Parts: sequence; structure tokens; C-alpha cells
Amino acid sequence: MDRTSAALVERDGELALLRAAVADLLAGRSRVVAVEGAPGTGRSALLRYAAARARDAGCAVAHAAGSPTESALPFGIVTQLLAGPDTPGAPAPAALPLPALCELFLAAARERPLLLSVDDAQWADADSRRWLEALIRRARGAPLAILVAGTRGAVPAGRPGQDGRSDEAPAAIARLALRPLTPLGVAAMLAAAFEGPVDPAFAGAAAEACAGNPAVLRAVVDGIDADGLEPSAHTAAELPRRAAESVGDRTARLIDGLPEEHVRLLRAIAAAGPHLGPAALGELAALRTVPVSRALCLLTDTGLVEGTDAPRTPPGVAERALAGLTGADRAALHARAAVLAPRTAPPADPGPSADADPFGEGPDCDERAGWRLLNSPDDHVPAADRLRAADLLATCGHETTVRRAAALPRTLAHPDTPEPERNALLALHWLIEDTAPTEESADVAGRVPPLPVPPRGPAQEGVAALRGALSGALPPARVRALAGAALRPAPGHPPLFTTRLAACYALALADSHEDAAAGLDPIVAQARALRARTAVAAALAVRASVALRRGWLQEAEQDLAEAEWAASQGSGSVKSVPLTTALRILLHLERDEVDDAGRAATAEVPLRAVSGMWWPTFLYARGRLGLRAGDHGAALPDLLECGRGLLARGWTNPSFVPWRSAAALARLGGGDRTGATCLAAAELAEARAWGSASAIGTALLAVGRVTEGERARAARDEAARLLLREDTPAEWAAPRRARRVRALTGAHGTPTPPPGAGGRTPGPFPAAHAGEPVREELTAAETRAAELVREGLTNGAIALRLGVSRRMVEMHLSRVYRKLGLSGRADLSRPLPDKD
Repeated sequence: MDRTSAALVERDGELALLRAAVADLLAGRSRVVAVEGAPGTGRSALLRYAAARARDAGCAVAHAAGSPTESALPFGIVTQLLAGPDTPGAPAPAALPLPALCELFLAAARERPLLLSVDDAQWADADSRRWLEALIRRARGAPLAILVAGTRGAVPAGRPGQDGRSDEAPAAIARLALRPLTPLGVAAMLAAAFEGPVDPAFAGAAAEACAGNPAVLRAVVDGIDADGLEPSAHTAAELPRRAAESVGDRTARLIDGLPEEHVRLLRAIAAAGPHLGPAALGELAALRTVPVSRALCLLTDTGLVEGTDAPRTPPGVAERALAGLTGADRAALHARAAVLAPRTAPPADPGPSADADPFGEGPDCDERAGWRLLNSPDDHVPAADRLRAADLLATCGHETTVRRAAALPRTLAHPDTPEPERNALLALHWLIEDTAPTEESADVAGRVPPLPVPPRGPAQEGVAALRGALSGALPPARVRALAGAALRPAPGHPPLFTTRLAACYALALADSHEDAAAGLDPIVAQARALRARTAVAAALAVRASVALRRGWLQEAEQDLAEAEWAASQGSGSVKSVPLTTALRILLHLERDEVDDAGRAATAEVPLRAVSGMWWPTFLYARGRLGLRAGDHGAALPDLLECGRGLLARGWTNPSFVPWRSAAALARLGGGDRTGATCLAAAELAEARAWGSASAIGTALLAVGRVTEGERARAARDEAARLLLREDTPAEWAAPRRARRVRALTGAHGTPTPPPGAGGRTPGPFPAAHAGEPVREELTAAETRAAELVREGLTNGAIALRLGVSRRMVEMHLSRVYRKLGLSGRADLSRPLPDKD
């Protein structure tokens, strides 16, 4: 694809203005044109077009371009222009007065019409900007065309100066604002690239993936063409990954050219997200020689940062910015950001009745206060108060305190206990019994009735969802339905932290990661409003787990760092320590930071945590570390012990912890192929019984690695078809993991259509659960994002409202448009379909 012509698609108005500017130049008139737009929208191509047209007409042409490495070089732009073959040289521009420096160019223009082209003006040094302003004021006196391209606001305004020419009216500046390509423009570029019309599904996916950016689209098309792929509906699933890689590569080049302090500020913004203001970001970045306001303007000009009051990085920038740090340095940066965030955020609303809250006197829930409330002999203590105390204590890891409280069965049996509170207390009791079954108890289980089927109320639905997911006893569709009901507000039913966390985690096990994240956001917000830091830490740990499962490494890092900081302040739940440690290990392994993962594995895990829900997760993470380090002898005992603990609880679903797959690799590494094959086959059987695509695909990858011959080949092929198809499971949708699937299976980039796709051959996919329909309705997260768009909020404002990243908002909206058959935001004015 010709780069210049590709960048000029849908630029007819801009080209006409530039042709008029060259015509005016030939007629002896001056023109000033500012070309403004985001990187990749064709600014440079338009300058090249105008320069070529002027040169062909016999005009003199001089070109200069700003760069971040030369932004502090005095008169850097002027020096480049003077060095051109059509302009008079000057030995030292800084030695000339500003009027004399301008006169050099004006004199050259009087001899021969002159076009000056300045690209990337946002990087121009201060002296060159002053000279450019002065020259614009004098441009009327000669046949001179000045074309300046850059980000918005990068072109100096023409205004009267103080150098003896203040009475001269400055030349009018024609400003061209380059907008993203429309879907029609994208289709036109694709037709030119592939020498004919392309599949509408491919064109629509390209428009969405590349956000109308010609440079990104060009890079994606070049890569697809180089790989020998066709622009078909099958290839469309490749576009988001390739677009993200293109943006990432361009971002990496921009970052490499930044001064050191600007890189530090960018990393601070990447670590803190929109939660810190400029002053705190400057402190986090340890700026010494550059004012934070100036550095922020420069980063915003490059497109690496968005916003000024609450700066944030666009999608894909944060990971690239942090890539140059070691795992330890990255964790330290996130921890410092978490420390600064509470100091700079506005005070949280404590909510109603804060003075009467037994947990409101300090930043953490008070175990003794909760114990007194639960064991109060006063039967007039409201059941709602006892329930709330038990809920917060359980969230903070004090399950034993709740279990020992004799008031729990008494409150359940009391005739005055309202039915919603009784149902919620019963759910809370059985959740504790399930997640910490071996802990010392007061032998109350025999006095508490079993959880009813079907469950009654949101709390019981959340517990039932987690139970069904961990044991694999319920199909994923049923788990999602129960968990969704548990998270919906129900008048008269008290919302509990613990049961809602259980519902969110159940959604993640059922591959509904986005709904899980959307459900966790209000839980974190409510815990913050109550100033229950330990509850915040527990919720953040679960949210980090969901993010890591999904492949959102940046979001996982942010939540995990804050949870770890809370634990270091004595605010963390003992029971969540194995989870945070496991997440830290797995996060490092995801980034191939094996040494950092090894250091994380040496963290002390309290003895009390061994009986908690997350202990098997820690053993699994440590086993995975052993595998990555090649120490199969150390990995196998951890993985087998993990499996024994899970089987003792009846938690057979490999979506929770795929311990058999990892243990199979450990056995294979020890020379026991037969044992490895048995483990991998057992996990595949459990995964098929559960039915989620990610669990089956993960198990197939293990089978493909530990078996040989046709069986291994068939497993790898099935894994590739399952994990690389158009409806790729969310857990494997991240580009890094998709590449891993291709490496392990030898698959090419063409995705496979999902079962039942019209007009295509579905292939031998394993069935999920018989009769489970393919759902195209909006998820809860997508519905919330769409409703906020209809209220007129921008993507950045939606991200702040929901407490998620901008990338997540854009992903939600992209799926909304696809599912509803919309072309963009403007079409969201019509009512959304009823989720029920």
C-alpha cells in the first residue's frame, strides 16, 4: 500500500486547501496553514503533498521536523530550515536578532516563492516557536507559504509582537483539523490495498480495531498481506491484536525518544491511572528540572497521555511505558502510587449513620467490636446489625470469630429475625464452612439447616453460584445466572460483601470476566466509603485475580499493589495473603520475570492461612514457578498437595486451579510420561464436564504437550480451534496468550468460526452443556457503559465513573456496537434491549 496515498483518503477538503495555498504562493501571496491531528492521521503526508506540488511548480521548499530529543536545542527548527538547498544558510541563528533572522527567509521568498514546511511542531524549541510567531507576523510582505503540522495547539498563534512590527496584522492561519477515517474511508483504504472490495465484516472490524487511524490501519494491512492472509471474516478476529501491536510498537518508539524525566512521569501516570493529580504525579516521578505542567503538556502533545487534571494513559501505552522496569521496580512504583492516592483523593463519604457504626472508629473493622456485637446476649440487637458485623468480619478474614459466635445459630432460629436477614445469615454461614472447612469451630454446623435449593435471596444465590462453580456441579450458564441475580439490587435484602465477592469470582470461573469486574467495582467503592481498609484489600485482591485471569496485566498490577500496601500497613486479611502472593508470582511469570517470581515466592505466608480458600492457589503458583525454573522435583509436590486439598473439599473444577495440567508437565519433566498422560486426561475429562471453553482449551494444551503422535496432534489442533476462534474465551483473548497458543499448537493466525456459525463449517468443537444457547445479549458491564454513553459521558468520564480503565470502557462499547449492529456512539440514542 502506498503510504502517502493511503494517508490521504478522505482528505479531499484538506488537499483542496493546500492546492489553493500553492496557487496563492505562485501568485505572490502569502499563506499560513496549520495541520493539526493525532499521530498517524496523515499530517506528514499532507505536508509532503504540498511540498511536492510547490516544488513541481518551481517554488523553493525547505523542511524541518521537531523531535523530543532536540526540543531543548535553541533554534533547532530554524537551523534545519536554513540548511536546506533552497534557503540561505546562517552560521549562528542565535547570534542574529529576531527581525534579522526573519528577514533572511523573507528576502529568499522575494527572489523565489518559498514554502516552509515544519512537521511535529509540538516538539519545537522555545526559540524556534518565537521565531515562527515573528515570521507569521511578517508573512504578508513576501510570497511565503508556511505549513506547520503537529498536535492540537502545537501551532503558534499569529498575534502582534513587541519587535517593532506590532502594527502589522498577522497573516491569517487556516487550520485543518484531521479527523479519524469513517468506516467508508477505511473500506476505501482496504480496497486500494487489496486491489478490490473486501469482506464487509473485515472492513467493519478494521474500522473498529484501528479507530480510524490511517497509520495503524496501514501497518495492520501490511502485516496481514505479509502473512499471506485474506481480508475475510475469518481473519477479522486477528485485527484487534495486530492493531494493538502496531500502536504498541509506535508507542515504544515514542517512549525511546523521550527525555529521562518525561519517561519517569509517564511511568508514574501508567502506574497511578487517573487517581493522582499533577502535583502528586510530579512527586511520584521525582521531577527535579522540568515543571510537571510542562512535562504533562509535552506528553499530551505526543498522544501518550490524556487529560490534564487527572492524567491517564490511552489503551496500550501503560504496559509499554512500564516494560523498561524490572518486576521489583514496577511493584515499588505501584506501591508508592497506592500510598499517595489516599492523600490526594477527596475524603470519602462515610455514608449514613457513620457515628453509630461499630466499625467506623478506625480505618479497619475491629474484631473485638464485631465479637461483642455478635455475642451480645441482648436479643433486641437487630439481626441486620449482627449480619453486618459477621459480613465485615468474614470479609476481613476473621471466619473463626464468626463461626465461634454463639449468636449466629441463635439469630437464625429466633422467631423475630426477618426472613431476608435469616436467609443472608444462612448463606454467610455456609460460605464460611465451604471456604475454610478445617478451621476450629464451635460445632454449630449441626444446628444450622442446609442451604435450600433453589436458593432464597441474593446472598444465597451468590453462595450457590460459587459452590456450583468450584465443584463443577452446575453448568456455566446456570452459574452466570445465579451470580448475576446475586449482584442485582434486591429491595429488602441486605447486600453482603462476602456473598457478592463469591458471585463475582464465580462469574470469572464461568469465563464472564467483564461482568465479574463490573460487579467488583461497586464492592470496592462501598468498602472505601465505609473506610474498611481490610475489606477494600480483600475486594482488590479478588479484582486483581479476575484481571489476571482475563490478561489485563496493568489492572491486575494496580489492584494487587494497593492490596499489598494495605497488608503492609496491618490492614490485610490473613486469609488473602496466599492469594496476593500467588498473584504476584503468576503476574511475574506472565511477564517472563522468573527471578522476580522467585523472590515473591519467598514471602512469609501466615500459618492461619493454610486452611483458607486461597492456599491451593498459592501452592499452584509456587508449582508453576518450579516448572518455569525447570525444577520439576520441587514443582510436583506443591501441585499434588494443591490437588489433594481441592479434592478434599470437592472442588474439582479445573477453571479454579488447573493443577493437573501443571502436575502433568512436572511428571513429564521427571520422565514419567504415563503418569503425565493420566493427569492430563483426567483434567480434560473434568474440563469437558464443566464445559467452559477456557478450561477445555487449557486441558487440551496439556494433553498436546504430554502425549505423542496422533493423539497429541489432535489435541493441539482442537485447542487451537477452540482458543483461537472468533469468540475466543476471554481468558485467552489477550494478545500475549493468543501468541502462546499459537506457539504451543503451531497454529496460524486465521481464527476459526464458533460452532453453528452460518455458512461455515464448525469443526469438531466440544459441546458445553446441552441446550445452552449462544447468547448475544449485552452483559451487565456493557449495559452500564452504553447507558452512560447515552447520558453524554465521554469514554474517559465513563472510566472514572465506573472505576475501570479507559481500555475496558472501549472494549465494552465495541462489543455493544457489534451485538446491537450499531456503527458508533451516535446510534446509541435508541433504547437498549431489556436484559431480562
